[in-house]
Amino acid sequence: MRIISQLILIFFVSGIQAQELTDFELVDNYKLEDLKVKVYFKDPLKEILKEYPEFDGKDYKIKHELLSNYLHNNTLYIFQTFKKNKLQKSYKLKGNPKKIRTKYYFNMDILDATGKIDKEIDKISVGGSFFEHMFIFQTAQGKEVIGKGIKMWGFFVMVEPYDTIKSKITELITKDMQNAISDDILVKEEVIIEPLLEYQKCGLQKISKRKFTITVFQYDSIGNIKNKYPRTETDTELYLSSTSKDLTGVTTFPFFSSTDKKVAIGDKIRIESELENIKHYLKDIVITNNADNVLKIEAQLIIHGYTTKGETTDYERYVAEFEKIGNCSFPKLIKFCPLDDLDYRKPRITIEIEYELK
Repeated sequence: MRIISQLILIFFVSGIQAQELTDFELVDNYKLEDLKVKVYFKDPLKEILKEYPEFDGKDYKIKHELLSNYLHNNTLYIFQTFKKNKLQKSYKLKGNPKKIRTKYYFNMDILDATGKIDKEIDKISVGGSFFEHMFIFQTAQGKEVIGKGIKMWGFFVMVEPYDTIKSKITELITKDMQNAISDDILVKEEVIIEPLLEYQKCGLQKISKRKFTITVFQYDSIGNIKNKYPRTETDTELYLSSTSKDLTGVTTFPFFSSTDKKVAIGDKIRIESELENIKHYLKDIVITNNADNVLKIEAQLIIHGYTTKGETTDYERYVAEFEKIGNCSFPKLIKFCPLDDLDYRKPRITIEIEYELK
């Protein structure tokens, strides 16, 4: 009976392995201490072409949107560890659909040999849209652009090298072997942020889609506009965007918490927020009201830079001008301006927002 039970378990585990590796290709194998590691990759472009045979004929923006949607909702790599040809664990690098408008949008699930989740890692610094093992980079010409920036479908993108991903995943596998993965990087129970102000509540109820026209301005020596560089983006996830650490998401719809401190002074309200994403980008926040409607939000915008010596910060003036949209008051025009531009006349960047209501 014991032999039969063991055989059943072997077939059960083998079945799980085969099922989870459907359409994955073996792309690497290597030794890690006393373990053998096999690495599998599922090509997002091949999968998209299966679902959308007419993909090549779509415009560039749609192509990028389809690729982004796939990557945020599927597994890209699976690293499996073996000891004496027996599966030990699987490490699945998969997109997180809730991590929108952010560079590092992957999570990693660690599964035991039976396919049961052992750990879920939230903080893993892997991102990108194009990856070394995609079929379009398997030619001699394609291999030359790995790790470099290229123009793809009208946008400049980086082709992410596999070695970078391998190094980061291997480091996590090693820590898992040593039972040394920090709780700080594990997935935590999501805490819903209750809105502080009426425009936030109204936005959650009414807003279906937003279109951003983001324009960067250059000025000549006497202050006249020399060049304008506009681009457009869309957003359909108001809450996730606003509560992310994405600059555009935070500044186009500041989402304060009901637990944040607010002090009313006449027609103005000073906000002291404890939310990490707000504190990352905005400080000295002042809201100007007219009756029950917000007219504008002003603050200092914190600009984060990164050099070989570490992080740097600079500051600009920030204003979000509100307009009545339907029955609600929403941000309509955002401006980032130099500190000495007290009247917001020479913005470095503007973001104009169009709304589609439910």
